[in-house]
Amino acid sequence: MINKKQSNSIEVSADIAQVIQEGQQLVSYMAKHGQVSLDPELAEVMINAKYKLQKKQWSAQDERDVLHSYDQLAKAVAPVSMESIQAISRLDVDKPSQAERAVAWYRRYTLVALVCLLLVQVYYLFGHSLAHDLKVLYESRNEWQVKVSKASVDSAEYVQIQQSYEEVGQRLDANYNLLKVWNRVWLFGLTFNSDIPPYSQEKLAVEQRRLEREQANANELDNLHLSQTRLKARLQLFENMLFAQSVLEVLQGYILPLLYGLLGAFIFVLRDLLKEIKAITFTSDSEIRYRLRLTLGALGGMIIGWFLNPQELSGLASLSPMALAFLMGYNVDVLFAIMDQIIDKLRDALANGSAAQAQPERRKVE
Repeated sequence: MINKKQSNSIEVSADIAQVIQEGQQLVSYMAKHGQVSLDPELAEVMINAKYKLQKKQWSAQDERDVLHSYDQLAKAVAPVSMESIQAISRLDVDKPSQAERAVAWYRRYTLVALVCLLLVQVYYLFGHSLAHDLKVLYESRNEWQVKVSKASVDSAEYVQIQQSYEEVGQRLDANYNLLKVWNRVWLFGLTFNSDIPPYSQEKLAVEQRRLEREQANANELDNLHLSQTRLKARLQLFENMLFAQSVLEVLQGYILPLLYGLLGAFIFVLRDLLKEIKAITFTSDSEIRYRLRLTLGALGGMIIGWFLNPQELSGLASLSPMALAFLMGYNVDVLFAIMDQIIDKLRDALANGSAAQAQPERRKVE
């Protein structure tokens, strides 16, 4: 009898053995969660298949029953799949599952993106305040300088005007020193080496030779050297101001919107990831989709930055467009839906224009 049974049994392939193992996991999942009723006949087929496989009592009818039962179980647990169950389950007690690794990765880099965003935002606001105040103080010092030159030395207001002029100058110097430190971040620790333009340099040299030929007037020579030093200082001041303004425009138009969009995409991914893990629908395809979502979120935030004019926004007013960039990164589908609508309207307008041009030509031919 035993020899007869062994002769009727067939060898089980690795694919069928894997189907039996996965089918038992599906039965275990349905029994544990209870969201879908488990058909006893399907469970019996999978349970018997395990023992028949161990006893090597396998037939073609058993293989048909297992495949049919597996198909019915897979349809019953949809949208949960065997891949999602394995992604959430731990194959080894000491090693985290694929879903746990994904949560840890996205949570870690969400914090990194948040810290980078805070640093860049604080850096931007600080630089914006320095550049704005420096421009105001420079104009104010020029106004006080005119008042000092017009005021009489013997008048009662001269001392007060002189003190105000010196105070504005000191505030300007302090602000300027801070702006140079702020610029060093983008200059990699370097500073501007301001050179006098060739024409101005030659003009100063001609004046110096004239004074030395006519008479050895030390005061006029000193004043000439002071003018030369003042010219270099002003050139360096304007270079730092222009460079700071350019950096601020880059930060506000590109880097900050990109970071806000990236952070919004990270928040969306974390929320959607937790939903998929709870519903046991997380798979490797979800990982690919989330990585693509981060790229699209950053792109959506940067697109918002393209429509902003940094010169028309103050430091705090720029936060509202950045909030819009965050929302665009969180729900980038809205951006692409708007783009699709614009493209459809343009396509319809071009088609209508072509049809309108074709009608007069047909009439001429007729």
